Amino acid sequence: MQSWCSFVPGASGNEIAPSTAGRSMPLSAMCPPYRSQVGALCDNAEVTTPTSRRRRLPEVDWTVDVLGVLTIVVYGSWYYGFGVLIDDIADGLDMSATQLGISFGIAQVLLGVLSILTGRLLDRRGPSLVLGVVGPLGAILVGFAGRAAEPWQFIVCFALGGGISAAAGFYGMTQAIIVRLDHEAAMRRIIRLTIWGAFASPVAIPITEALRRHLGWRLAIELPAGAALVAFLVASRVVRSATPRDAAPTRTRWSSVMLTAVRDGAIRWHALGVMLTYMAMSTLLVFQLSIMRWAGLSAGVAAGFAGARGVLQLLGRLPLRRALDRVDAWNLLFAARGLVAIACLVILASSQVGFAGLYVLLAGAGIGAVSALDGIVGRDVLHASDFGALTGIVTLLGAIGGGVAPVVAGRVTDVTGSPAIAAMVAAVAGAGAMFALVAARRHRLARTT
Repeated sequence: MQSWCSFVPGASGNEIAPSTAGRSMPLSAMCPPYRSQVGALCDNAEVTTPTSRRRRLPEVDWTVDVLGVLTIVVYGSWYYGFGVLIDDIADGLDMSATQLGISFGIAQVLLGVLSILTGRLLDRRGPSLVLGVVGPLGAILVGFAGRAAEPWQFIVCFALGGGISAAAGFYGMTQAIIVRLDHEAAMRRIIRLTIWGAFASPVAIPITEALRRHLGWRLAIELPAGAALVAFLVASRVVRSATPRDAAPTRTRWSSVMLTAVRDGAIRWHALGVMLTYMAMSTLLVFQLSIMRWAGLSAGVAAGFAGARGVLQLLGRLPLRRALDRVDAWNLLFAARGLVAIACLVILASSQVGFAGLYVLLAGAGIGAVSALDGIVGRDVLHASDFGALTGIVTLLGAIGGGVAPVVAGRVTDVTGSPAIAAMVAAVAGAGAMFALVAARRHRLARTT
């Protein structure tokens, strides 16, 4: 019946309008003996319309998808691409490993410092200025690094460009934009964003290698930087159209934002937990090849396991939507940080293939989940009105932890002659991040009572 009739709203009784006629007639006139039964059936029937059919199609979220592509391009344009090009840059500009390390380290420090400024800019002016002006400026500077004729020129352009573009396009900013656009749906959208981000390494590294091999290291810097420039401009346009018209910018003074971060126990412990987590993860990722070779694996086999770990980060992100329907985000983050801490110890036994495979599984799932769950828990801890600036503070502490820990671990390795102590220290940092999360949750619950 539904295929050839439609209900007439507001009519008395149950009326049906045949599609072939321009008028309606009472149902009782068509089939009086069955008026009540058929009328009830029609009243409770689920009408299949083109709209309802469309709802069954895969969900599309253009704002998050564009930000996801931006994440891939920005991470790939300098963060992952640097490791591919480092030897060619050293030969082309006669740079030492120390000089190259300084350029990358400065970019990391600037990422943390500038994240506070871009986060504040997001709160005060919205995302369009960050994505449409700040991000493209960073991409242009990274591109100029490919034209450098002297080492100092490369260091200045690469460090400034990397730090600026990262502060505008890494997770610290893109997750904050998602929360500012739609606080209630942020959990689902952050998961979607980090699933996109998991492809940054598998996509960027082979593309950068192909550009290096066929076009040279300079174009292998310039072309990805140009892609990042375009991605920033497109994202700025898309996010501008998605920004609610009634989204009022914050008027809180900077001093008040800092006092909030210092006085609020939940924010303090959350920031400490993020810093300890990045201490563990950066130490693990920087020294994973060295530890596996120290354990007895060949360089080729160790590289294969390390690459598999990157791919398996999807294992920590794809099931999150379903897992969050059953388990609280705080508990999931506690488990993810625990996986990272355990992985720091399991890798010490990676001379056996079984333990190496277990390391890949634990580290991939743990690191993959942490990237999404930190943002989801941060949405619950940080105040929405100053979310961008507070996220910038947390990002700065995470960058400090992630930048200092490998230096300390490297020094310990030089003194002891073994990376085992560094791995144990990383495991302790991971365990400390778990306890910091427990403290942050306790303070968060006290805030609401």
